[in-house]
Amino acid sequence: MTSCLNCGASLQGSFCAQCGQRAVPADPTVSELASDVFHELSGYDGRIASTFRNLLHPGRLTIDYLQGRRARYLSPVKLYLTVSVIYFLVAASAPEISNRPAAQVRTGGGVTINLSGPQVNNGTPLTAEDRAELEKSIAEAPWFLRGMLKSISEDAAGFRARLFTIMPRVFFAMLPVFAGIVALFYRGRRFPAALVFAAHLHAFAFLTFAISEAAKMTRSPVFAAIVAGIVLIAFTWYALASLRAVFGGRWPMTVVKALGIGVAYSVASIPFFFVILIWASLV
Repeated sequence: MTSCLNCGASLQGSFCAQCGQRAVPADPTVSELASDVFHELSGYDGRIASTFRNLLHPGRLTIDYLQGRRARYLSPVKLYLTVSVIYFLVAASAPEISNRPAAQVRTGGGVTINLSGPQVNNGTPLTAEDRAELEKSIAEAPWFLRGMLKSISEDAAGFRARLFTIMPRVFFAMLPVFAGIVALFYRGRRFPAALVFAAHLHAFAFLTFAISEAAKMTRSPVFAAIVAGIVLIAFTWYALASLRAVFGGRWPMTVVKALGIGVAYSVASIPFFFVILIWASLV
């Protein structure tokens, strides 16, 4: 085959230099279709495997991207979106096995609304009196809690499902905020570099915390707690090592800046979490 079947350009290799289509015959065989499936799953010449393999090395993906070595990897946005979907799917499926007491609002009649579940009256069906007391208590609650409490009381499972639908969108909107904070602490680098770093760091965070959520499926609080502790330590080390690898600096200053970034991002995240709760209450 000397010309591309898609755009007609002359072929100089396995892919068209004009449109990027792979050089395949118009009437493919079963083996060629199987090859297409392999290339799709491997991200064309192994980009998916290469991306995740190098994601495990702190800062490597970001450094390669900023130095122009990009064809071998998934784009930062595609990587972020892929891993965030995996995390939220696992988190939504994982059971709640924590032994810690749930954050609750207790009404005058003894009905409880669990804010961390969410769940109403610990799963016990409400009587007509309980329902009336619950509605009265919601009406007397602070204005910014009323919509959320009403939504949970009407459909606790639906509220939780909406949370996991909305959170990925809000987290994605928070990505430039995190990048902006990083850029403020490392003013010698341009904002786009901080944005690429933010996407890769969040992708690693979603990947590792998905493992922590998956550990809950064993329904063993001890095992889940051990995995969560290991994941937290691993992510903390990874974040520090990534900052130093990408932006440079001595370890003491990297730690100080990382703490500053963490505090600033936590404060900046507060309005976004209110948006999540309000949005889930209104949908």
